[in-house]
This record gives sequence, structure tokens and C-alpha cells, in this order.
Amino acid sequence: MKTSRTRRTRPFAPALALVLVAAGGVVLGLPGGGQVVGQHEAQAAGPVGPPTVPSLASMLDGFHWGASHADVIKLHVQSGGIIDKDYDPALIHVQPGVAQKAIEADRDNHKAAFIRSYIEFNGTPTGYDTTEIHSEYTYRNKEALLYIERAGKKRYFFFIADRLWKILDEVPLSAEGPLGTTFADASTKVSATLGTQGRRSHPEDIDVDAPVDAPTVDWQDASTHLRLVDMGRSAGVVTEDRATLQNLPQLRANKPADPLAVDPSIAAVTHGNLSDPNAASTAPPPADPPKKKKKK
Repeated sequence: MKTSRTRRTRPFAPALALVLVAAGGVVLGLPGGGQVVGQHEAQAAGPVGPPTVPSLASMLDGFHWGASHADVIKLHVQSGGIIDKDYDPALIHVQPGVAQKAIEADRDNHKAAFIRSYIEFNGTPTGYDTTEIHSEYTYRNKEALLYIERAGKKRYFFFIADRLWKILDEVPLSAEGPLGTTFADASTKVSATLGTQGRRSHPEDIDVDAPVDAPTVDWQDASTHLRLVDMGRSAGVVTEDRATLQNLPQLRANKPADPLAVDPSIAAVTHGNLSDPNAASTAPPPADPPKKKKKK
């Protein structure tokens, strides 16, 4: 009889959840039910997905999947938009003059920086390749990114074919922060708010539908997938369009180049039989020629 294969996990810890830090405070997910993933769940029926909550719409902070990068920029830089609202409290309490002009200049520079942050992941490597978000995008697949730092966190907008499909908030872990000082703190705080524990995944886990690079906890609703990722000194709070996630293999047709792969032109000449000319030979040394007999 064939036995079912179990998933390797570390001792269960409180799950994590999504926290989006808005300008006016912390926006938490709506409470909802969902099943808890067991520590030793059987995989005979296939990998178990994340628990489902009623709605994660409030997590999107007013954005919607499929928006273009121009739409996202407009929401930030237009008169009365997101950046203006960030600076309004300071401008309301300042007297007209040098101080007011300095705040307005800083606001306008913030808008310009956000517009300039737009980058397309074509064939040229970018500085993001050495950051914690390097696994969140690919090259030569019509992917792009917008970046802004505000409300005490870094926010990244990800696009495929100029359609918004993912938002990642990098929230610092600190005593003053909304998520606490550790990843476990974040787990405890958000799990209580969502009313359910999420699916906990680790890079060492096997038989999972979505392997991870770092400790991760996730949830979903009908249209959005939610991840909280351990980024060391920060927690990565990620919302993703589920429809795009399901189509990623097709949307990311161009795969990363394998640095160890044999160049096609070389493979054609050698027919795949490569050898190192400097390697020591394993063939036996040639035998000594037979000695000639001396004439008597």
C-alpha cells in the first residue's frame, strides 16, 4: 500500500497577516473565518491552499487590479491626491512664507521622484536585483515597477503588460511600528485581527503549491492573495491578483538564463559531449614498446 507523504514543518507559531500602514494609521484586514493549516497535514489530495477570508478589498488601499502605471501615478500626484493629503496637515499649521514654500517644494519633489521611479524590467539589470524584492519580478516579460516611500514604509507597485497585479509594502519591525519588533509579533497582532491563522510556509517545506524563499504566511479571498514575508528587519506585506498569479507561467514565458548552461553554438559542435582539456586523463598510460632481442 502506498503511504501518503507528509509535509515537513517547523513547530507551529502564530500566523501572520497583512497590515497596510496608511497615512492616517493602520488599516487591518476584515475579520473572517478560515481553516488553520495543521502541522502534519497529509498531501494525498494535493497541497492545501491558504485559508479564505470573506474579503481583502480594504487591503488594496483604494487601488484596483488592472490599473495602468499612469493611473497609479495620477492617484498620487494629482491635486488633492495621495501625496497632497500627506502634506496637508503640515501646510495647514504653517504661516505663509519661507516655511510654507519649503514644505510645498518638498511635496513637489516627492511627486517628481515617484514619477521617475517607474522602471521596466527589460534586458538591463537593475539595482533591485540586490534587494529583498529581487524574486518578485522577472526580466523580458513586460514587467515594470513604481516605488514610493511614505507613511513610514516602502511601497512597490508591480505591473505586467502595464496592468497592476501586485502591491508590496516593506514595513520596518520596531517597537514603534504597527507590526511590533519581530516577525512573531506581526503574526500575533494580525492573526488576531483577521480572526484566523494563515497557511505557514518555509523554504524547507516540500509538497507545497508555491515554494517560498523566506518564512511566509498567506490568506486569500475570491480575487486577492495576501502574503506576509519575513524580510529580516522588515515584514513584506504583499497583495496579489489571483487571476494573474494563476497565469504567471504563461505571462512569464521568458525564463532567466542559466549561468551554467552550455552555449547553444558550443553544444551544436560538441553534440553535448564536453570535456575539460585541462583535466587529468583517466585512460591508462600507453604500454612500453617491446624490447628488441640482442643478436648473439
